[in-house]
Amino acid sequence: MVDRLVTDGGTAVNPSDRDALRRHLERFAGTDRLTEADDGTLSAEFGQSTHVSVGPDGRVDSGMPLHAFDAPAERLVFDHDAGELHVEFGDGDAAVSYTFRRP
Repeated sequence: MVDRLVTDGGTAVNPSDRDALRRHLERFAGTDRLTEADDGTLSAEFGQSTHVSVGPDGRVDSGMPLHAFDAPAERLVFDHDAGELHVEFGDGDAAVSYTFRRP
């Protein structure tokens, strides 16, 4: 699968494309902060309570002081210059967008 640039400067990644996801999470967090669980979940750890994880089914879980997120993702948009990961799913009135900012 090919990464796709989006108009706002980020790169869209399908959460099921594990190679692209790994590449972008390593760039986003650093190779020393990325781990893979036995079930295939990729996690970028930024501190004891700050992380973002993407399961093999595309579910995103994040921990950040004062807020957390746990939901499916249809598309992940990495804006490496801004230090942001945007999680998107749904359409129309049911559309959800969550932004994780690299600490």
